[in-house]
Amino acid sequence: MTRVIYFGLTFLLVFFSNSSISDESIKTNTLPRITFYTEYYPPANYMENDKLVGISVDSLRLMWADLGIGEQDVLLVPWARGYQNVLKQSSTALFTMSRTPAREHLFKWVGPIFKSVHVLMAKKTANLKFKNLGEVLSYRVATIQGDVSEISLQQIGFPELNMAKVTDLERAFLMMQLGRVDMLMVSVHGFEHLTKLLNVDPSKYEQVWQVNEIGNYIAFNLETSDKVIERYQKAFENVAEQRTLIKQKYYLPIIEY
Repeated sequence: MTRVIYFGLTFLLVFFSNSSISDESIKTNTLPRITFYTEYYPPANYMENDKLVGISVDSLRLMWADLGIGEQDVLLVPWARGYQNVLKQSSTALFTMSRTPAREHLFKWVGPIFKSVHVLMAKKTANLKFKNLGEVLSYRVATIQGDVSEISLQQIGFPELNMAKVTDLERAFLMMQLGRVDMLMVSVHGFEHLTKLLNVDPSKYEQVWQVNEIGNYIAFNLETSDKVIERYQKAFENVAEQRTLIKQKYYLPIIEY
């Protein structure tokens, strides 16, 4: 009986401690531990020599150092899984996420880390020339499920039947390579980096349509304390000079907001 009571008291103490962790941690100048989710999407976040790197990853590490905290857990998962986890679980965050009107009130935001131009990319041999959006909509496009690429296509009225939804960028590229789709929905710098990683000649491909231009952020679970967001945002601003060097390292054009 004593063991049961002790376990119960321990559970209650842990429960109430966790429920107030954000406020207490801020008072003591520390921050609650957060689990970060990300996907494979170069040059923002990807694996290289068994290490997670990229513009967003390197920027986040600088922010942790500025905040005076150790590196947090970062899990590389399919985009749709990470998105749902951060929607539902406290003390979580997802990067790199495009800040769209539909997502605005679903998360709390830190950034923007960089800006992306999203385009439809095709093989030059396909000789796709479009005069208007209506002509684009009749072709097949590979896109990442739940990602801004899928959302952006939906926003311009792209038919669901013509969208081949996969879990990552490499699979989407492979579908285009095999001729299973006509085009790939991707950011300009994302495609450039992908061709380097896969040792593919970029001159064999071309942009056939620009879909949009949008800012990319770290998205935190909605229950995250505003004080935590403020401190992360402040750290983001404190490392602005270093972030510029990171963008240059990954050959990303510097786009001012």
